[in-house]
This record gives sequence, C-alpha cells and structure tokens, in this order.
Amino acid sequence: MKAIDWRLRPPYKSFPEGLLYKTVRQGNDLAPSVRNLSMEDLINEMDEANIRYGVVPFRKGQDNAEMVTLNAEYPDRFKCLAHVDPFEGQKALDDIDQAINDYGAAGIIIEPGQIFLQKAITPDNEIIYPIYEKCQKEDILLTITFGGLLCAKLENYDPIYMDRVAVDFPDLRIVIAHGGWPYVAQICHVAYQRANVNISPDCYFMDNHPMHQEYVVAANNMLQDKIVFGTGYPGAKLQEGVYAYIRAGLKDECIPKVLYENAARLLKLV
Repeated sequence: MKAIDWRLRPPYKSFPEGLLYKTVRQGNDLAPSVRNLSMEDLINEMDEANIRYGVVPFRKGQDNAEMVTLNAEYPDRFKCLAHVDPFEGQKALDDIDQAINDYGAAGIIIEPGQIFLQKAITPDNEIIYPIYEKCQKEDILLTITFGGLLCAKLENYDPIYMDRVAVDFPDLRIVIAHGGWPYVAQICHVAYQRANVNISPDCYFMDNHPMHQEYVVAANNMLQDKIVFGTGYPGAKLQEGVYAYIRAGLKDECIPKVLYENAARLLKLV
C-alpha cells in the first residue's frame, strides 16, 4: 500500500539542528536514518514503508533554498513546503513567489500559533490575510500547523479561528497539520462543513494519543476524502507510522485514500 507522508523532516542540511531532532535523538529507539543522520538510510526506510513521497515542511529559521538541492539530489521523492513569516509583510509575499517560482515548492506552510515566531497569533489574525489572499488567488496549497505541542497558548488552537479563515477564503486549499489536536471533534466539524479544509493529524492519529479514535471515525465516514497520512518523522519511524494508521481501525476501502489518494489529489499528482 503506497503512501505519501505529509510531515517528514529529513536529516538534511539544517533539519538536524532543529528542536525536533535534538529532542528525538535523546531517546534510544531510533530509526537508523535518525541515529546516523543518513539520507541514504531514510530513502531505504521510505522504500521499505512504500512511502512514495515525503512532504517536507520548512520552519522559521531555515533557508527555503535548501529544497532546491534536496530535490536535485533525491529527485521525485520529496514535496517541499516553504515557510513564510506573516510578520514580514511584503517580504512574506515575495518569499512565496520565490519559493514557488524559483525553488520548486509544492506549497507553503505557516505556524501562527506556535513558539517560533516573534509573537504567537491565531490563524484569523488580519496580519496573515495577505498570505491567504495570495494563495487563494494563485491556487497555492497552504498548510497550517494548528494543534499539537509547542503552542504559546492552548486557546490559539480553538477551531473557531480556523473556521473563520475557511469561510473568508472558501477557495483556499488548506491542510491542517497536527490535525487541530486536542480539539479533534471540533476540527472534524470544520473540515466536514468547509469544502476547502483538509486534516493531517500525523502522529495524533496514532493510538498512543488520546482522542485519536475520533480521527478514525471521521476517516472511515464523512472525512474519508479529507484526511491525509503523516508520521511526524523523525518523531515516529516510517514503517511503524504506516502500521499505526492501519492498526487504528481504518476500513479497507479507506486505507488507500488516507495513505495516498487524498494527498496525491492535493499535490495535483492525479
């Protein structure tokens, strides 16, 4: 069963210097690619897990230009999301142009509620609206990290903020990384009501997280075309991530949708 991993940070250039790698590598049960910081090992692990593409989210402080060499050295294995900082005004819009036109980005990613920007804000903050307007007008895929840890305040992840954005920009293609966790039922409501909203719960779909079963119910029913697979690598091993999604209770007919087809459609691979 082939898959597209919507949240995969490879051990490439600046990624091992990030907080996630530094935290994960303090543990003992590591994938060889994480232990050795080896891209060769990662490609082997992707092949073993039948992960056709890894969607790579860049983060504040990284150079989006790294995706150029990543794609050149490992062609047709990664789809990169360029990070833009909404506090940078016109530069953020210029960064989008550069990432899409010059770097080959598959989309962009923003992380408004997390700790990496100069100030954590909610997704409906007007400072972000020029980014939404540009992405909607130019049909640029937008991923928003919304949910999970590293939030400045839990209230920043209240799904009502995401609903407001979806209503204001009905043609903006949105993927919610970290799946709005822990507000699982509420974010599923948003995705059910708003045609342009998709959910990538990544590690929060796995059975070691509370409320993961609500994602499974949604993926088996009304959101079977709107939930996409992700491991959160290096936070989870790739093969174990695939097994965890299947083991969680996905119906046979929904497995290919969640693991591959929904993401492929968003990336315009089909």
